Amino acid sequence: MKDFKNRVALITGAANGFGREFVKECARRGMKIAAVDIEKDEVEAVGVLAREMGAETICIQADVTKFEDAEQAVKQVMDAYGQIDLLMNNAGVAVPGFVWDLPVRDWEWIVHANVLSHVYFMKLVIPIMIEQKTHCHIVNTASVAGMITSNGMPAYHATKHAAVALSES
Repeated sequence: MKDFKNRVALITGAANGFGREFVKECARRGMKIAAVDIEKDEVEAVGVLAREMGAETICIQADVTKFEDAEQAVKQVMDAYGQIDLLMNNAGVAVPGFVWDLPVRDWEWIVHANVLSHVYFMKLVIPIMIEQKTHCHIVNTASVAGMITSNGMPAYHATKHAAVALSES
């Protein structure tokens, strides 16, 4: 994508870290922004920042680990803007601990946040992008943890490797 003005960016994990920086960069480029995050107050705050920068912005509180929330978020974006040109699957979590020590529920949470959320949004947004017949992009945040491993973070590295494989395939 070369022209960003008035194009629509849907950004998950938009309230903090890279997500917040992505929102600011999209605002600088004149994009319309759909900022999605589980933290209502924080996503509203980044929305205020984007609007102060001149960007038309909607803020959506959603738990990206739930397919139903992803469906609702995409519906809100389409209702507001009628298109999605850039999907940034940025939401993610890190859970340290050894395989034998991590509770199964922690494994399920990190897999849903770091991998399945990407699947959910891609499943919902790719058909929209295909139908639009315009130049669109998807960015799946994986971090260097998707390319290397280290001790003490098997769940994080496994999910980030999966995110890279999903993106590449």
